[in-house]
This record gives sequence, structure tokens and C-alpha cells, in this order.
Amino acid sequence: MVALAFWPTVSQANPADYRFEAVAPIVERGVGVPLKVRIWSRTANAAIAGAEIRDAYVDRSPEGQAGGGLPAFFTPSLEYGVYNFRADLPTDGTWALKFTARLFGEAQPLPASVVFKVVGRLAVAKPPSRRP
Repeated sequence: MVALAFWPTVSQANPADYRFEAVAPIVERGVGVPLKVRIWSRTANAAIAGAEIRDAYVDRSPEGQAGGGLPAFFTPSLEYGVYNFRADLPTDGTWALKFTARLFGEAQPLPASVVFKVVGRLAVAKPPSRRP
């Protein structure tokens, strides 16, 4: 019986232990828009790498428009704890990227929803003009 107390177990996934956040929460409208998400462990206070991502899509649910989701595609990232996606975002407004993440050591996958603000054109700082 004592040996069972030290047997390694897989913990149950608790969504409150993890934070899914947008690296850049404001993106430009378009086709194949890059979306970056960081998965953060609140208990370890560190980024989580090596998650298995499934069932990614974007929708307008933050603005009360249910249904009509568009697919989002996971793409590889070289940044530790950052997960890249690409999705078509045809209109301005607030969009949610939703996916399921299976994290190492967790028995159940976690549902994730990350909100992005989509604008027509990002403001770019202009260099000062020179007049001859």
C-alpha cells in the first residue's frame, strides 16, 4: 500500500491552472492572418511547450454572433511556449481563436479561447519626412 502512494500519476487538467494569451492581441484583417498564442502555467509561472493542438477555428462569438466559424491552422513555431496559427479574418471586430490543447502530464485536453481584435489596417509609425 505504501508503494502506491509514491506511484506516479497523471493529474487531472484544471483550466484555472493555465492561461492562454495572445502574443499580439491586435491583428490586421486579411487572408492567412498569423495569430500567436502563449500557453502559461499559473502554478509553475512558466510558459508551456510541447502541447498537442487540435480542432482550431475562429469565430465571432465575443460579439454575440454564434456559429459561422472558420478553420484555423496550426503552424510550427521556434519560440518556446508560443503556438502559431493562421486563419482568414475577413471582417473587422472581435474574433475568438478556439482550440483544444493536450498538455504533457495532464489526463484531459483543455479547451482554449483567445480573443483577438481585428482591424482594417494597423497603424504604422511614419519616419519624419525631409523636405529639400
